[in-house]
Amino acid sequence: MTRYWLLTRSFVVNDIRKRYVGSLMGFFWTVVQPLIELVTYTFVFTVILLVRFEPHYDTATNALYLFCGMIGWLALSESLSRSVDLVRENAHLIKKLSFPPSVLVASVVLSEGFSAVVRMAMLLAAALLVSQGITWHALLFVPVLFLQMLFTMGLSMLLATTQVYFKDTRHILGPALLIWMFITPIFYPASLFPKQFAPLLMLNPLSHLIGIYRELVLNHVVPQWGSVLIFTTMAATTFVLGAVTFYRHSKRFPDLV
Repeated sequence: MTRYWLLTRSFVVNDIRKRYVGSLMGFFWTVVQPLIELVTYTFVFTVILLVRFEPHYDTATNALYLFCGMIGWLALSESLSRSVDLVRENAHLIKKLSFPPSVLVASVVLSEGFSAVVRMAMLLAAALLVSQGITWHALLFVPVLFLQMLFTMGLSMLLATTQVYFKDTRHILGPALLIWMFITPIFYPASLFPKQFAPLLMLNPLSHLIGIYRELVLNHVVPQWGSVLIFTTMAATTFVLGAVTFYRHSKRFPDLV
């Protein structure tokens, strides 16, 4: 177990380094990129489309509201997009009998989790500067992020396994993520979701996750236990399902990639 952890940590460190090696700004792209996206989304949704998430929110608070949604969404979507081809792209490692394929998926999820931590630090700093500050509730970000990574890990393992058998999986993933993004209340409040489709919102794990982040950072309250319970159950179930599926099929990976 210790050997696997050291190997995973090495992959994570190398992945983070490779992102920024040779670039002029290096690690600062982790900060600059989400800032550019945040400014763009804030301008489009609050200045052009005049969306107001809550009647008493000003532009700065609207921006933080958007950023809470982006933190949950970006870490998930980027992990899934990178994980789907991991097994095939690393066939040279998969064919080695002593190499555990799960390390590949774990390293990507942990790397994107690191990016999520950086974005959350930016969000909390912005909340201190332009909003009503932060409270001890922000500390609950850590266990919530852990649950998010469990959920992401499970989905990533399912996708990586499916891609080994069905090469069209990565082509389907793009449109699926686009649909998922727009049926999740990232760029609009959940109250605007059509009531006839309320069950869809309830079954969407990201709607609960993003709602939890907003409660902790913007509203300074403990999230509704219903949302916490639903997301925790979904995260645990998805992780177990993904891990079992990945483990059972990983023995066949060397012959299929």
